[in-house]
Amino acid sequence: MHEMALAEGVLAVVLDVADGEPVRRVRLSVGVLQAVVPDSMQLCFQMAAQDTNAAHAVIELTDVPARLVCHGCGAESEFRAPPFNCRQCGAGDVAVVAGDELLVDAVELASGWRYRPGAEGAAPVAVEVPASHLAEHARDAAAHPGAAGLA
Repeated sequence: MHEMALAEGVLAVVLDVADGEPVRRVRLSVGVLQAVVPDSMQLCFQMAAQDTNAAHAVIELTDVPARLVCHGCGAESEFRAPPFNCRQCGAGDVAVVAGDELLVDAVELASGWRYRPGAEGAAPVAVEVPASHLAEHARDAAAHPGAAGLA
């Protein structure tokens, strides 16, 4: 359950923002390539936050579609699962430009909301996702081609 590692990273950001205040709600933007299961994320967050001021916080997830840009023709397109080829020309020389992020957009505290800069307001930060996390998804997708889990 990779959500536990992600929940721990989110919790670290939330507790930093909360500065001791009770946390009511946490809004996250989660790229579809993270393959986060919302119920698992909530459960893992509650487990990680046990005995903290965020123990009863509700997690709200907003999906961020995956997008790639082709280095050959410059086209940008959304995708939900491998193959990671340009939808315009079919080239494999592409870069993922969205869909692998996990951002804490907002934290609702007893005193009000704190926002990530650029996210309908102003204050938290990107969560550090372990470098091996997306590589793990790529290995899983290669081992089980029909079961990408991103549809």
